[in-house]
Amino acid sequence: MSPRDAALAFGVTAVWGTGFTLTKSTVEHFPAIFLMACCFAATAAVLAVSERGTPKTPHLKAALIALFAISGQAALIFKALEGLDATTAVLLSQAQVPFAVFAAWMLRTEPVNFSKLVPIALAFAGVLLIAGWPDNRPALVPVIMLLAGGLVWGAGQALIAKLGEDGGPLLLKRTALHGAAQLAVFSALFESGQMEAVQTASTAQWAGLLAIALIAFAGAYVVWFSLMRRNPVSSVTPFMMV
Repeated sequence: MSPRDAALAFGVTAVWGTGFTLTKSTVEHFPAIFLMACCFAATAAVLAVSERGTPKTPHLKAALIALFAISGQAALIFKALEGLDATTAVLLSQAQVPFAVFAAWMLRTEPVNFSKLVPIALAFAGVLLIAGWPDNRPALVPVIMLLAGGLVWGAGQALIAKLGEDGGPLLLKRTALHGAAQLAVFSALFESGQMEAVQTASTAQWAGLLAIALIAFAGAYVVWFSLMRRNPVSSVTPFMMV
């Protein structure tokens, strides 16, 4: 992995890590899955204008990538966040990294590297420690949902490398469209209060939604998908721990 790509990966995770903190009122106002649907719809719209090329990745493959890398993981993780404090959720979400590495090995997008098993084992041990100790451990169901979301996310990263036939922007152009549609369905099935949130949102909350959509999603995901297409999964995903 080149120093330039390492710097880009660091930048993406820094944007993700700070974006939701800076727009906390926005995240708390809109239903979680609905918010993600809006963000990916905005991402698809921006890329439809800025990226004129036609993606080569078939719609079926793009929909499968989106189900894992975008909609499935987002629905599980953001619903789990409603039952966990931020610190615990952030630490537990580090399980995404070993899940992604295992998925890459299973799908044979990169060779097995046994030297990476030790840090992976340490990561899982840390997750178990957080989930079961101290005595005021977090609720079990949100923990399971968050870990399931991490597993889905990890599989999605391997699928980007396995099924994607385009560079980052064009691949995201197609998968964001599928992801937004899938998230809209999930929101309709599992959430309520979407219209009330839209009608009562303040100017600051709309500004926050726009910032999340354009910076943390449209901008950051273009870079992330590009990194995943030209580097091993096990080299890029550890930057999530930043």
